[in-house]
Formats: sequence, structure tokens, C-alpha cells
Amino acid sequence: MGDADLKRIFDAVVLSPSSFNIQPWQFVVIRDQARKIELRQLSFGQAQVEEAAAVVLICGRLDAYADAERIYRDSDAATRDKYLPMILSAYKDQPAQQREEAIRCGSLAAMSLMYAAKAIGWDSGPMIGFDVTKVGALLQLDANTVPVMMVVIGKALRGEQPPRGYRRPVAEVVRLESLAGERLC
Repeated sequence: MGDADLKRIFDAVVLSPSSFNIQPWQFVVIRDQARKIELRQLSFGQAQVEEAAAVVLICGRLDAYADAERIYRDSDAATRDKYLPMILSAYKDQPAQQREEAIRCGSLAAMSLMYAAKAIGWDSGPMIGFDVTKVGALLQLDANTVPVMMVVIGKALRGEQPPRGYRRPVAEVVRLESLAGERLC
């Protein structure tokens, strides 16, 4: 997987939505075969980690709120005056909220990554089965960066794509107006 395809994918990924537009994601792309072998060992031996063209570790930045001044720099004064205090109130000295938001927004970015990869002919799969602490150490994550998930990117082999497993029907998972409301049929 070359840089040109990665750039096309990430040009789309960085447009993912995030709360207050703070964009708390960070991505580490692993293509080096020796590094993928190490990652496989830290991922319970899952073969797709080693066999993928690229492995992307989606991370969330706990301190992303600190970028708000820069992100809103070109906004009008009314917008800055409205949002900057809200952002600080929501995240400063709020470690649980920082972590939740990093994971929530990182997950949105991961989905965008999978769709963007598919749009240019790559297959992908999300993974949470890995040793978070050891992968963080291997990839030199700092204390303000949390692993959200890995996404493996490659080309599925013909005939090796298993049929999609059971999916709950829409009528079972969608309710109208409240959880006790009518089912969407």
C-alpha cells in the first residue's frame, strides 16, 4: 500500500465529525513487515495483522481540547467567545470526559477510514483484540494518547470472504420516539 492511496484515504478521514471540531484523533500507520510481525504477537496471534498491507492504529488525544484556540483562530469573535469557554468547561480537568471523547471521535474516524479505503478498492477490518499497553509502548504513544482500535487494510482473497454473520433486523434495533416506542418495520 503506497503513500498515494494512504493520502487519498486520510484526506477523507480528516473530514470526520468531532465534538466542537476538536479532532482528537491521531493515526499511526504500520507497513513495515517486521513491525507487523511484532504487532501480531501483541494481537493474540491474529494473522490479519501480519498479512495486511497496512495496519492503522487509531488513537485519541486526551489533550485535544488544548488545540481549541488554534482550531477557532479564523472564526469570528462571537463564535470564539461562544465555543472556547464551552470546550474548556467540557474537557479541562475532566479526564473521564477527555477519554470518552477521544474514543468516541476516534471511532467515528475509524469508520470513515474503512469507508474511504473501500471507496478506492481496499478492504479493511476493525480490531480491538490487542494488548493496549504493549502496543502503546511499541508504537511510542505518549501519556496523552490512547489507542482506540486498529484497522487492518488489504485485499481480501477471492473465495476467502466468509458470509456475513447474523445481523439483528431493523425492526428489532430501531424504535420510534422512545425505547418503548413503535418498531420501525
